[in-house]
Amino acid sequence: SYALGCGMNVVAHDPFVSDGDVTVTVGGQTLTIDCPRLPLTELLSTSDMVSVHVPAQADGSAVIGEAELAAMKPGSYLVNAARGGSVDEDALMAALNSGHLAGAGLDVFVGEPSPRADVLAHDKLALTPHIGAATSEAQDRIGLELAAQIAALA
Repeated sequence: SYALGCGMNVVAHDPFVSDGDVTVTVGGQTLTIDCPRLPLTELLSTSDMVSVHVPAQADGSAVIGEAELAAMKPGSYLVNAARGGSVDEDALMAALNSGHLAGAGLDVFVGEPSPRADVLAHDKLALTPHIGAATSEAQDRIGLELAAQIAALA
């Protein structure tokens, strides 16, 4: 919903979900938007901003590594709000240092709670202390999900 509010065209990549509408609630108003699903390489090469929201991989591997970062549009931005390790931090630092990426935002780190010194000091990184889900909207959703799970047990 934040991306829509900023006037962004929103597309997605999900190997488990086909094209379809996405329903979001913004300011108490429910909106249904078309959210095209793209192959990952197309999404990376055409997007100005890529935001990663994936569960931790069972094998601990990064979803966004050197090849994926190289495929990203030059001058674009990457946000990792998933899990530490979802983005290869060494490859990310190389992409930032080379100028391929204009910047990145990290809400999670490989070495939580203490990120690497070079990550902390990088001028092209915006960092938050893994509190991205600490919005009132996110907390409301957590409460509703918890209530639904408790009700399902009854």
